[in-house]
Formats: sequence, structure tokens, C-alpha cells
Amino acid sequence: MVFSARSRLWVYLALFSLTLVLTAAGILARPSATLSLFWPVNAVLAGLLLRHRRLASPVGWCLVYLGMVLADLACGSAWQPTLWFNLCNLSVILTLWLLMARLPRSDRRLRTPHGVLCLLGASAAAAVVAASLACLVAAPWFEESVRATWLAWFSEQFSTSVLVLPVLLSAPSPRSLLRNGGQPIGAAPLLVLLGSLGLGLAVGGPGAIAFPIAALVWCALNYSPFLLSLLALGVGSTLIVAVAHNVMHFSLPQSETAVTALMSARLGIAMLVLGPVVVACVSHANRQLLRRLEHQAAIDHLTGALSRSAFTHQASALLDSCRQAGLPLTLMMLDIDHFKAINDRHGHAVGDQVLRQFAHTVQEQLGPGALFGRLGGEEFAIVVPNVAPQAASFLAERLRRAIEELTVHEHGPALRISVSIGLVGRSAPSTVGDLDALLAQADQALYRAKAQGRNRVVHCHAQREVV
Repeated sequence: MVFSARSRLWVYLALFSLTLVLTAAGILARPSATLSLFWPVNAVLAGLLLRHRRLASPVGWCLVYLGMVLADLACGSAWQPTLWFNLCNLSVILTLWLLMARLPRSDRRLRTPHGVLCLLGASAAAAVVAASLACLVAAPWFEESVRATWLAWFSEQFSTSVLVLPVLLSAPSPRSLLRNGGQPIGAAPLLVLLGSLGLGLAVGGPGAIAFPIAALVWCALNYSPFLLSLLALGVGSTLIVAVAHNVMHFSLPQSETAVTALMSARLGIAMLVLGPVVVACVSHANRQLLRRLEHQAAIDHLTGALSRSAFTHQASALLDSCRQAGLPLTLMMLDIDHFKAINDRHGHAVGDQVLRQFAHTVQEQLGPGALFGRLGGEEFAIVVPNVAPQAASFLAERLRRAIEELTVHEHGPALRISVSIGLVGRSAPSTVGDLDALLAQADQALYRAKAQGRNRVVHCHAQREVV
């Protein structure tokens, strides 16, 4: 995020306003005279500052603290505990930012399992810092023992960070969300998750917090890390609220270490939902790797045209489709004239540039639905559906002229090239043979085009070339 001088004031004003609103909402939602049941303010602000690190300037940190203090005072808190409590809150945000901001982008955005483990460690460290600071500076305003105070702060800050931060860090950009927002997702894992959560609430008991985990793992294998993080946040916060209000009859006797049922549930729920988040990251990384491998197998890396295998597979399917629909079809084979001489005279770097610009020019001339593939070396093929033979001749001639007008510049004098094209067109679907037969006919026409002087279009059944 890059801010202009004019917009920087508005950005900081938005940061201050967001802090003010989130803090006031958290204060008003918490029970009176107790710590908040669920305090997402610190995690939300830490996620925002990690996503937009230019906001984490001295001015930004001061505005965050000022917003927290003013919201607390506006809600009726005394000024002394307000200053100290919000210093503890600020320590959570600062610790998370310091530990996560230097990570590689892929780890920071939770696109790798290592990033999730770093988040776990950073959340634990931030919770330790906040709990220790609360015991040092805010102890006079707590009736509980120092140990109970430490455990209460640690369990709340740790669980909230683990549940909230993955949503903010893995969230896609608005542009990416709009581009991919229409993709359907399977409903079965979500329905099973809701059912298991309802079953856990109905059965109750300490073991019931683990009921939704298997369904969350299923969701992790099918959904993106962002969507899984949203579901984990919803499940985790629901279970914490249910335990706090004794909906699940989650009873745990007070122990000598002052571990209450709520503290135990917070820590247990946070650790349980972290597993599916790791699974979601691994699954997403594997899907991304498979997509890259498929792309590399289907696309020629130098020209951007389809590879030979991908072209033959897609062209065969297109031929079958045209035959069934009764549509005409055109197949062309293209060969750059004197390409070996270009490589020998100017070098392979210039030859590669010729191939790239040639392919780019051809793709600019083709409409949607056409297939363009590289068969090998300087030889390419095109399949265009729903184009009659007469129109195909004009299309091929347009391609020839576009290549003839192309000028290649690569660290030397301008280089002009030309192309020979062999063309086969079929208007009746019954006469459309298989792909191998059409390629053989187009190859024969291409051979005639080269024999007749190159830089021309020859139809496989024509008696003369189209110039």
C-alpha cells in the first residue's frame, strides 16, 4: 500500500476511527466488572497493520493507542486503569507485528504450514507479554490472584489471536475476491460442520468441543484457507461463548493453579481449530502446485501457445464437438520462413524473440474459441471452429500479412520475417476427418507453400495459392 501525501491524513483518520469503534464495541459487549469474553480488537488491528505495514509508523501506533484510550474513557472507565489496560492491549499488537512482519510474504499470508506455526508462536508470545504486563501494572484493579490474572489474560489473548488473525492474514484482495467470488463451493462439508457443531452443543461436556474438528478437516481439504479460517473463527467463538454460559455443561473444578473451565476451553479450542488451518494451507499449496504443473504442461513457456500434447487433446475434442453440432472448421499449419538461417546468423536469443513476437502477433489476430499450439521448433498449428473454407482463406491471409508487417528488434538491426501457411477447411461435418488426417492434409499444403516460394497461403485442395 503506497499513500500519497494528500491521502495519508485520511488513511490515518480511518485507522483511528476503526480503533475507536472496535474498542468501544468490545467494551460495551463485555460483562460488567470483568474481562471481556472475546476481545478481537487486538488481533484485528494486528492483522490490519501486518497487511498494510506502512500504517505501522510512529504516528499509526500513537493513533491506535489514543483510539483505545478515548473509547475506554467514553464508556465510563477511570483514566488510570484505562491507560494501563490499553498499554497491555497495545503490547499484544506490537508483539504480533514485530514477530510476523519480517516473515516472507507467503508465510505472513499463511500460504504455507510454516506460516501457521509462526502465527502460533507469535500469538503465544504476545499473550505472554500482555499477561505479564497486566500482572505488573494492572494488578491493583483485579480482585483475583496474580496467577489467575495471568492465566485469564493469556488464555483470552492467545485464543483470540489464533482464531481471528488467520482470517485477516489469509483474506484475498478485493480484486481477487471479485474475480473468483463466483466459483461454486461444495455444500456438504459445511452442512456436516454445522451438524457436528449442533451435536456438540446438544451433548455437552468437555469432549464435545472436539466434535466439529473432523468436519473442519473435511472443509480444509475442500475450501480455501480464508474460508476455512472464517469457519474456524465461527466454530471457535461459538464454543467459547457456549462454555462461558454453561450451555455445554463444561464443568471443571477450580484448581490450585486457578485454571477455570473457560480458560481451559479457550486454550483447548484454539489449539484444536489450528490443526484444520494447517491442513487448509497444505491443501491449498498442493492445489496451487498442481495448477502450476498443469499450466506448464499445457502452455509452451517461450511463446505462450498450447504445447503439442495440449493442442492435440483440445483440438480433438473441438473436432468432435464441431462434427456433432454440424459446424464448419478450419485447420492451419504455420512455419516461419528461413528460421534456421535466423538462428545461425543472429543467434538463438534473437530466434527466441522472433518466436515470442510471432506467437503474440498470431494470438492478437485470432478470435475467442480458436486453438493455437506450437508443434515444435518454428512450426505452429491453429484450429478455428465455425469458419467456412472461404472465410478461412481470408483469415489465413490476414495472419500472413500481419507477420509480414512485423518488425523484430533484439539488440541489433530490425529484422523482418514471413510465414508459410497450409490450410484445410471443411464446411460439412461429415467430411471432417480425425485430427491426424487434417494435420497431414495441412502439412501437405504447407509443403507446397514452401516449394512455391514461401510467404504465402495454400489450401490443401486449391490448384493455386492464395497470395
